Amino acid sequence: MESHYSEEDTVLELNKMLKLEIIVSGEDETIVTEMIQKAGVSGYTVIPNVSGYGHAGYHEGRLLFNDMASQIMIMTVAPQSVINKVAKGMRTLFEEKSGVMFVSEVLVARSGYFSK
Repeated sequence: MESHYSEEDTVLELNKMLKLEIIVSGEDETIVTEMIQKAGVSGYTVIPNVSGYGHAGYHEGRLLFNDMASQIMIMTVAPQSVINKVAKGMRTLFEEKSGVMFVSEVLVARSGYFSK
């Protein structure tokens, strides 16, 4: 089958952004989501009932009656200046609460979509 698209048609213009992944107790969801909104993040995703093993032992997701006791992951993509603000706030939070934060470079096709 012959393609009607040239190689130029399939080239995407990609822009570097940072992806932030934060894993905290469900009871800290509001603290973290308010912090990232105040920093200027345009949106985020919350994944409930995250399971895993770490310094505090094994955390099991899907607790039957208490979502606040389970772990959650909050993910967002934003420019470095915005992620830096959130990372600074998370360092302060982690002085009192448990959790982890991962920052990595990602490429996005619509950079304007990830900033206010």
